[in-house]
Amino acid sequence: MPANIKLPEKPQTEENQSKDKNSRHLIQNITFFGDSAIPSDNPIYRSVWEASKHLAEQGYTIVDGGGPGIMKAATDGAESVNGNTIAIYWQPKLASFFEGKNLANITDESETASNYMIRTLQLIDYGDAYVVCKGGTGTVSEFGMVWALSKLYYGCHKPVILFGSFWDNIIESFRTNMNIDEIELGVLYQANSGDEIIKILQEHEEKTKHCSDKVYEGTERAFVLGGRSSEITSKAYNQIAADYHSEHAGQLVAQEQLDEFISLVNPPAQVLDIGTGPGFDAQYLSRKYSVTGLEISKKMVDIAQFECPEARILHEDIVTCHLEPNKYKGVWARGSLHHVAQENQLDVFKKISESLVQHGIFYLIVREGEGEVTEKDRDYEHTEHFIHLYTKEEINDLADKSGFEVISITENQRSHKWLAAVLKKK
Repeated sequence: MPANIKLPEKPQTEENQSKDKNSRHLIQNITFFGDSAIPSDNPIYRSVWEASKHLAEQGYTIVDGGGPGIMKAATDGAESVNGNTIAIYWQPKLASFFEGKNLANITDESETASNYMIRTLQLIDYGDAYVVCKGGTGTVSEFGMVWALSKLYYGCHKPVILFGSFWDNIIESFRTNMNIDEIELGVLYQANSGDEIIKILQEHEEKTKHCSDKVYEGTERAFVLGGRSSEITSKAYNQIAADYHSEHAGQLVAQEQLDEFISLVNPPAQVLDIGTGPGFDAQYLSRKYSVTGLEISKKMVDIAQFECPEARILHEDIVTCHLEPNKYKGVWARGSLHHVAQENQLDVFKKISESLVQHGIFYLIVREGEGEVTEKDRDYEHTEHFIHLYTKEEINDLADKSGFEVISITENQRSHKWLAAVLKKK
């Protein structure tokens, strides 16, 4: 009988205190990998169902491949408590041994990948942590990839959690017969229940909390934990999209400012709406202008396009997207640019300036204050937002460095302190 080898203990930080679900901001989506052939009466199926349910009860989103077996167990466990679920499908044309999409695996949202590798990368991208269950060669390939990535990006890596005691013998065999170093062993965790998974997630987030100060761009950001303000914002708004739309339908929070913007931008004109949300402002502006909206939340994009079919709503991040130069006569940005991190502020202001025609108007409404915080939403306490707080002096400085003349900056007090700034391209 082979020895039952336990995985190595992880190094401890000074104060390894667990965070509750309202304070975390690095780990939200949990991707499950596992066998598609495990039936619902198998104890492994039930253990995954229970673990997923427990994670969903704590506010985590469950991600899986949309197939049967372990994948359906993960979905159904979360859905049993009305949790958030995401599936990444692949419907092969040539791979006859692949299970494909399971019509009984019904998730809140889904995407269809073009092939097996893209599907795997999307499952990795969507996940902030990985739970690897019993499976076959597909699961082995997924495990190998997330294990390698965790070693490559060690320090801000996404946790790999091996679910089930059978992993002890497998890892010991790897350690004995392969060239596995201490870091490669150290990135692995092991759990046998939902409670143990949650404890691991909380401990890992505490160990990697320094990563919240980092902002990553490019394709590598899919493989690391960090303070990627765009991802924090996207996840938050995806979570609240439906509720926000239903609760604020027909309301114009900033009609006075919208009317001021309209008075400064003579139609006909091309206008850009940054942070369109559910499309209420874009709909109002579309009465006068040809409107393009940028929105980081895919769910908000779908709602906005329905609310405002005459506008062009793009699923884009203002930090990374390309804006056509000298196109817009006006740019409207209400409650969006304070989700952009400090190091990206000047580049975003310059990008907006270049997109405007000469003497074009840039109207922005942002939170007032100093510093950067990640805070709970006052109305939706299960979500968190990254917030960059602005001062008048900062707006003046950014305007000067990006080619704007400051027309006015006014203060407004609602649920928070706000600054409304009107800038004109020189």
